[in-house]
Amino acid sequence: MSWPLAPGEWVRVEFWKYPEEALHYHWEARVVEVRPEGVLTLLPQGGVFHHVAKGRSLVLDHDAYVAFFPGAWYSGGPDVRQGKVLEYYWNVQTPAEWTGKAFRQYDLELDVKCRADHACQVFDREEFLAKRHLYPRAWVEEAERAVEAILRHMGEGRWPVLPPGEPLPWMERI
Repeated sequence: MSWPLAPGEWVRVEFWKYPEEALHYHWEARVVEVRPEGVLTLLPQGGVFHHVAKGRSLVLDHDAYVAFFPGAWYSGGPDVRQGKVLEYYWNVQTPAEWTGKAFRQYDLELDVKCRADHACQVFDREEFLAKRHLYPRAWVEEAERAVEAILRHMGEGRWPVLPPGEPLPWMERI
């Protein structure tokens, strides 16, 4: 499965909350690479991340790359400033659907952040545990497997993971 996208196109990225059917956050990204394994998008420095649930928007001071993999229960990639990886952010989610204008998925609370040296940490496990009774059982199982898949992805250095670098402190996120 692949999506009908080409480098240079602009797409919307939407993460929704379940079961509320509420838009959680979104941004506009440029497609930078299309491969059989997925699509790499870029929210460039100066681009705006809109966190609808928190009523805040943030202008990025770095480039944020996010890869979407057809059928995968996660997406993510490196945050980069002046060619240097700040960290990797991986979101556990339902598989991305292409609507013709946007990548749309449900955020399943779990996140994995990895430093530039590829050391990773799982975040928001408490939020996931508190909400898992609301999700279909299969989603809970896939979300838990997605964390392991992300750790393997990083460990194997698969696209779009870059060679290990100097670790930095965790980035502040809204």
